[in-house]
Amino acid sequence: MKKSIINKIIDSNNGDCILLYSPENRYWFSKFTSSLGYLLIFKDKSYLFLDGRYITAARTSKELTNIDEIVEFSSPNTKGIYELINEKLVQHKAKNVIFESNWVYFSFLKEWEQKIKANFIGYNFIALREIKDQWEVDQIRKACDITHEVFLEVLNFVKPGITEKELARFVSDTFLKFGADKLSFDTIVASGKNGSKPHAVPSDKKISENEFVTLDMGCFYNGYCSDQTRTFAIGQNFNPKLKEIYDIVYKAQSAGIEMIKPGIRCEDVHKKCFEIIEKAGYGEYFTHGTGHGIGIEIHEEPRNAMGSQTLLQKNMCVTVEPGIYIPGIGGVRIEDDILVKENGYDYLTKPFRELQIVKVK
Repeated sequence: MKKSIINKIIDSNNGDCILLYSPENRYWFSKFTSSLGYLLIFKDKSYLFLDGRYITAARTSKELTNIDEIVEFSSPNTKGIYELINEKLVQHKAKNVIFESNWVYFSFLKEWEQKIKANFIGYNFIALREIKDQWEVDQIRKACDITHEVFLEVLNFVKPGITEKELARFVSDTFLKFGADKLSFDTIVASGKNGSKPHAVPSDKKISENEFVTLDMGCFYNGYCSDQTRTFAIGQNFNPKLKEIYDIVYKAQSAGIEMIKPGIRCEDVHKKCFEIIEKAGYGEYFTHGTGHGIGIEIHEEPRNAMGSQTLLQKNMCVTVEPGIYIPGIGGVRIEDDILVKENGYDYLTKPFRELQIVKVK
């Protein structure tokens, strides 16, 4: 499937080949991770160029896919990357190279134009990874399963008196315990009034009884990520206003999720969630888009937000995450990862969405 996507881009842009430089797109095509590397893809052959730090790992990898030849560059006994690329271009009689115009720095392009003998055609690869194959969906689902297990551990661990930073560290350690490769982003822990900050940074503030805590977390598994937010209560005697906005956010998120299916405009998912929150009187406190794509990066296309005219398609993976954030009181966000199915949707995260109340001993 990935080769057919690449070949379609080559054909539709009058190119002879594609040069992928970004780590994310290189991994998407090859399933090989490296901080530096080049992928030169012709319709009939593909080359992965790596330096000495990665060459042995690539040559012995059992996961490497779609690569016909691995080429080492810039080691004492090898040629430089530009000389090697030029040789392949001559070998394939290629003159027009399509590159990632949405990723490559202007200074890089200028250097390429000076040292690589080709015409460069810019192409925005931002939508390249929108639609996942089954293997990709399976990795995202596994990352989501791990995230759910971590959240269950959090509910057993958290108690009044621990700090937001301590909870964040517990989350990091527990992800590794359950088999995650690493976090997919810095964990967000927002307790009490800090809940009014959508992307609060964990602080030395102690979590108190009868507060709400918003926990936004995720992990990588085999290069693919999860992104889940749960808001829960510490004790039962919390501000009734918090329960009110929780119910509104729950209703809004439920409506947004129910909209997910092929052909639905991403903007309309956001509008549905916002409409419910606004009618309840809290529109000014919902201050971000309703969601985004997930995959190799934590934020990918498409975007469930105002202005997004993208139509959902089968096997897109998106988040639905409305929230209400009231300064001086706190906030609520509920986020799940959703797979677009042929006739609707499926949860990737576990739909553990009802308000969880941690009993205080």
